[in-house]
Amino acid sequence: MTETRQCPCNSGALYADCCEGVLAGLRKAATAEALMRSRYSAYVMGDVGYLLRTWHPSTRPPGIDRNTIPDWCCLDIIQTEKGQADDNDGIVEFQATALSGDERVKLHEVSYFVKEGGAWLYVSGDVTGDSSRSRRTINKVGRNCLCPCGSGKKFKRCCGL
Repeated sequence: MTETRQCPCNSGALYADCCEGVLAGLRKAATAEALMRSRYSAYVMGDVGYLLRTWHPSTRPPGIDRNTIPDWCCLDIIQTEKGQADDNDGIVEFQATALSGDERVKLHEVSYFVKEGGAWLYVSGDVTGDSSRSRRTINKVGRNCLCPCGSGKKFKRCCGL
């Protein structure tokens, strides 16, 4: 069965054409940004095995508790530096939004990646000062309302997927 939903990474592509093959191990992420997007999709889907496999061994935690992962619902890539197919390292700056209980969580991070053995790996990230947590004022969101994560999209096309 072919996957027909949009990819969680907000690339605008279908999941089957974007991150699905990378998460399934059918192909490698071609760039640092592609790895960043696939890791974001893995967080959305709770695929901790993929997250650990794509984390550089020098900084990889012993494990990730799936229950501590918030409900990520919006990813915006701000900029990239290097990280192309012919590079060996790269930087991806992004902002991600999650809904966690009654709070909206914004994470603004500059992530560092290296390519080893032809595969991109996440090394570390620096969280910037404009990451935040804020209380949501809306308890129930209609499917056609703007999403409370701040993406500007309708809830049904964003966090309500």
